[in-house]
Amino acid sequence: MKCLIHTACLIFGAAFFPFYISAQSEDVRNATGLPIQIGQPVIYGHVKVRGLAPNEPKPSIYVSLFVSGAQLDRVRTNDQGYYYFLRSVSDTSTLVFEANNNELGRIVLTSSISTTVRRDVEFDWRSGFQNVQAPAGVISVKNAYVRSPNDQKAFDHAMTVAKAKRTDEAVELFKKLTEKDPKDFVAWTELGTLYFGSEQLTAAENAYARALEQKGDFMIALMNLGKLQYSQKQLDKAVVTFTKAVTADPNSAEAFHYLGESYLQAKVGSKAVVALNEAIRLAPIEKAGLHLRLATLYDAAGVRDRAANEYKIFLGKKPEHPDKKKLEEYIKENSK
Repeated sequence: MKCLIHTACLIFGAAFFPFYISAQSEDVRNATGLPIQIGQPVIYGHVKVRGLAPNEPKPSIYVSLFVSGAQLDRVRTNDQGYYYFLRSVSDTSTLVFEANNNELGRIVLTSSISTTVRRDVEFDWRSGFQNVQAPAGVISVKNAYVRSPNDQKAFDHAMTVAKAKRTDEAVELFKKLTEKDPKDFVAWTELGTLYFGSEQLTAAENAYARALEQKGDFMIALMNLGKLQYSQKQLDKAVVTFTKAVTADPNSAEAFHYLGESYLQAKVGSKAVVALNEAIRLAPIEKAGLHLRLATLYDAAGVRDRAANEYKIFLGKKPEHPDKKKLEEYIKENSK
């Protein structure tokens, strides 16, 4: 099936961002059917199926939430095509979409300053798994590695063990797969993720490196390796890795966001601003929080008119922000 996934990208919660709680939207209520309190973390979205014949039944769509390679939850979409998880996002979170037990694609999530995170998905039922296309932030089946029937069975078993949170056992299974076939970049990546989740960072870095030796543009491995390097303050390495990521997928707002954050931490502000603005251009609403990031930078540099302009643009996108009055006062005092 051709997976045409359209998705919103998340806002990475930098240390300089003020934390805020967004009000519950009508979309969230439609998705969950629940009177969720303001501030309740929720990951949700809509799955749309195109190309079904008039009398063809809708496929069963399931969405799984993984954290550090382990499955936390699995839900079926409701009659309107919505799914939701009452959980917060972490940097090791991944959404996996399935139709009739066939994986359609994955979305790698990152920390958000918002408690409400939405990811929508659309795929074409008429097409096969070949030539799958996926935009920013989505890892689709086009990156699947072709294995022998026995190796595929072993891979599926390893994934099941990982989902059951039997990490040590899953690590051994993936190690056997990579020993048997060192070219299996997907198995190397899954192994790296298991190591990453259990804080075996050197082993994780080595596994991601082995994956990228086989497929240098594999976005899961690139993004996870970059996040690992960023978390360890290996900023020069993170910049190199995220630069490769934006080259592999120039439409990835998430990759540009992380590249910008890496430049910021490395104190290369001019390049950081370029990367963050590109993330905003690619995902103007989803990355609206980056206007706050840029405003903070401009304010610290004494360029307050630019900071005021960033706040003004942000409020145009998020008019109900809790700090609206404070931002409006800043804009009034510092606009030229």
